[in-house]
Amino acid sequence: LAACGKASEKATEKAAEKMIESQIAKDGTQAKVNLAEGGMKVTTTDAAGKTTLMEMGNAKISESDLGLPFYPGAKPTEGSGMRIVNGGNSSLQLGLHSDDAPDKVAAFYRDKLKAMAEGKQLMDMSSNEGASLSLVDDKTKSMMQVHVSKAEKGSDIALVASREGAK
Repeated sequence: LAACGKASEKATEKAAEKMIESQIAKDGTQAKVNLAEGGMKVTTTDAAGKTTLMEMGNAKISESDLGLPFYPGAKPTEGSGMRIVNGGNSSLQLGLHSDDAPDKVAAFYRDKLKAMAEGKQLMDMSSNEGASLSLVDDKTKSMMQVHVSKAEKGSDIALVASREGAK
């Protein structure tokens, strides 16, 4: 019976992928949808040949992808990895959780961003509940954001990086 359930689940997944692809294709865009592995991966190519990649929920995001280190001991939050690449533009997001207090996590990222801030705009908004830190580089048209918020136990961390004209 377990094998029947898996086969049925796979068939439902494939049918959903085909339905999404056909909806996207109505304007002439070619699409490839993959709902496997607990997330959604969509690759589209429009009539002009421009390709867009979207990975939602299961994108594998590394420290080098973001340009920011992960807080020591923090664990990625399940289903939080997102990557969108549209032409030369990219946007990445990843959620982490740490058992450490928000002020300690925010201090770690504040130090990291300050060390990278020369010639860039650093914004720091902090409260008792956490912090939002942003580093904007007008020259490279890139931005890094760190949002630290108080969790039931420890801190939730959202790391975001966006770049225009990225390769």
